[in-house]
Amino acid sequence: MGSFFVAFNAVMPVVLLVAFGYFLKQQGYFSKATITQLNKLCFDLLLPIVTFNNIRKTNLNEVFDLRFILYAAGSICAAIFLLIIIVPLFETERKKQGVIIQGIFRSNFVMLGIPLSSYIAGENSAVLASMLIMVIIPIFNASAVILLSIYGGQTVNKKKLIMDVLKNHMIIASILGILMSLLHPPVPLFLNKALTDVGKVGSVFPIIVLGAMLDFSKVSANFKNLMITIAGKLIGMPLIFIPLAVYLGFKSNEIVALVALYGSPTAVTSAVMAEQLGCDHELAAQVVIFSTVISCVTIFGIVFVLSFLKII
Repeated sequence: MGSFFVAFNAVMPVVLLVAFGYFLKQQGYFSKATITQLNKLCFDLLLPIVTFNNIRKTNLNEVFDLRFILYAAGSICAAIFLLIIIVPLFETERKKQGVIIQGIFRSNFVMLGIPLSSYIAGENSAVLASMLIMVIIPIFNASAVILLSIYGGQTVNKKKLIMDVLKNHMIIASILGILMSLLHPPVPLFLNKALTDVGKVGSVFPIIVLGAMLDFSKVSANFKNLMITIAGKLIGMPLIFIPLAVYLGFKSNEIVALVALYGSPTAVTSAVMAEQLGCDHELAAQVVIFSTVISCVTIFGIVFVLSFLKII
């Protein structure tokens, strides 16, 4: 019973915030244009500030684990490699292949990773999630652009790809946070409090915006590919890589950060990127919507099992 309440208390705040965001949109508080701007606010400012705050307040010598970071990055690369081989076995249309591959390996780790880690295991796990962002986001973004361009029949602009990664606000925030943690420069009390307060908003507000972004009106008949992609994302990725991480002896806080990485739904930017690069954006949008909703159940199940087994 204790495991049930651990899982319930970890996941339900996220579920309620997503539902609240969807409710606000349905009641007319958020227009489509407003949601677009709020999403930009989250990605450009709020989430980078949360990342910066988490890292700058941390003693990196105590929490930094190169093996853990290499495992997370290596597992995503391994998943991409396997998916490139497996997906064509059941789907012949290349524009759908690219969407399915992206939908399985690319999670909404930026928007959900830190809050989810914090709800499950507290600040230490959220710090680990913040550190992973610095490595995982470039892999996600670069791989998605390259794969969707190839499967969508586009040409990969290498210079633009590199510049986009270097200019990513999450990457910049991570680097600045590391410098602050290592150099320990004095931070005025008023600035520290302001950053902390904005960080609190940034841990909650993106989940509300995520709920507001849900749009069930675009659902169409694409059942097989949709179910395969969601199953691969929410069940396959955690089922393969979390037991392996446990076997390799990673600590409980690290396991929680990996739960957030593998168990989070497909990234919300996937559909927009699929459309821009000539892939099946309707399938991509459906994957985002349904993986977000279903992840509330699957994440609960993962946390329940890991708690029951005394792993977290």
